[in-house]
Order: sequence, then C-alpha cells, then structure tokens
Amino acid sequence: MRIAVIADIHGNLPALDAVLADIAARGVDLTVNLGDIVSGPLFPRETADRLMPLGLPTIRGNHERQLLTHGPDRIGLSDRFARAALTASHKAWLASLPETLRVGNDILLVHGTPASDLEYFLETVDAADEEPVPHNVEVGTPEARYAIIGIGTEIAVEMMTVAYDWEMAAQAAEANGRM
Repeated sequence: MRIAVIADIHGNLPALDAVLADIAARGVDLTVNLGDIVSGPLFPRETADRLMPLGLPTIRGNHERQLLTHGPDRIGLSDRFARAALTASHKAWLASLPETLRVGNDILLVHGTPASDLEYFLETVDAADEEPVPHNVEVGTPEARYAIIGIGTEIAVEMMTVAYDWEMAAQAAEANGRM
C-alpha cells in the first residue's frame, strides 16, 4: 500500500493543486491530510472548497483548533484572516474533523504528536508558554512538499518535492498584508 501524506497546507491552494496532481500521477492508494489546512494569508475559502468534496481522511491541526476556539486576541494574523474568509459551512467542516484518526489497524494520524497538536515531532521550538507559538521554519526552497509512505514487508518513506507558482502565492500573501 502507498499512502500520500499532506499537511500544513495553510491555505496555499496553488501548492495544494500541484501536490494533488503529482499524487494522482503517482497512483497512490490513499491520500491523508494531517491538518493546518486553511490558516494563512492566501486562499483559505478556496482551499476548503477544494478539499471538502474529496473526502480524504483528514484531521485538524492546531490552527483549526485555534481558529475555531480562541478569541481574536489569542490568534495570529493568519488565523484571523482565515476565520474572516470562511463561511459557516467551512467552519462546520473544520469543527467536524477529529484530532486523531486511525486508518486501518496500524496507522494513527496526528498533527504534531499523539499527545499534543502543538508538540513538534521533527523540529525544536523554544518558546515561553505562548500560543500560538511564534517560530520560523526555514526549508530553503519554495517548492511544495509531501510524503509517500510505502507499507509492505518494510516501511519506506519517500519525500516528494513539487514545483508550483510560488511567486503568485507570495504576491497574494503580500496583497493580504503578510510577507
């Protein structure tokens, strides 16, 4: 079985479309979404509209939780932008997403770690007890990324990189007050 894993879309519809096209071309068996779907200065409503009809196994991330449950004084600009752009049906969809999800008997989907959507599994972030946690993630390239996990007699992980029009996305972020 080959599973495509997407996460941290943050409303970047052009990157999502490029990743979904790449996944389709690779003929994976299942695509899962690990959350942080719409929060960002780009295309939150359009990203939700793209994903909702697909019915992918999807969990919510810390940004969905924050966007839905925290007051405006406790969320960042990206969450505020997304909250203002989303309709009631988008918010209801986000609210319906589970925090964790089992796929089959052996696969547990989480955002962060099984203990917390704010714990980082592959990064170290030092911050006082502040939420949302302020940090920068530098990957050194603008391409979109996702993973394909092959499950057979052994487990193999392949990290995929996909080109997309990141300059257009950067211009949209700037037009929406974010850099």
